[in-house]
Amino acid sequence: MKYQNFLFLTTIFIGVYMVYFPVIEAYEAKVFHQMDFVTYCKVWAEDGGHNHIAGDGHRDYHDCSDSGWDIIGTGRDGPNDWYWIIVKTATVTGTDDYYHDGFVNHTCVCVLGNTWHIHIKAHIIDNVDNCDMRKVCDT
Repeated sequence: MKYQNFLFLTTIFIGVYMVYFPVIEAYEAKVFHQMDFVTYCKVWAEDGGHNHIAGDGHRDYHDCSDSGWDIIGTGRDGPNDWYWIIVKTATVTGTDDYYHDGFVNHTCVCVLGNTWHIHIKAHIIDNVDNCDMRKVCDT
């Protein structure tokens, strides 16, 4: 009889856990990029220790040299898991880095500019599916 009580309580515990503690998704940033002229640009996310935590492809970054968008998944989901969106452009004289303030939630980001000047706009969202380019990029 004790074994049956154990199974019953375990089943109740698992059921309550599944209802009240759903799976937490890692924070994501949807990044829209609109670059002018010939711009070599890459974008990624870093944590507080300047470690690459998100970006696809060679050396963990997304290409933002044209117009389009990328989803950057951070793999972080805690209240203290801050991340930063980093944009780097290459010029004849070297490279320039552009940073935005840190985030600790899902974010909608717009990267506008050219090789010599980048402007990053962002706002917090509840889900990356609700990210609207017209709102964040003011187009």
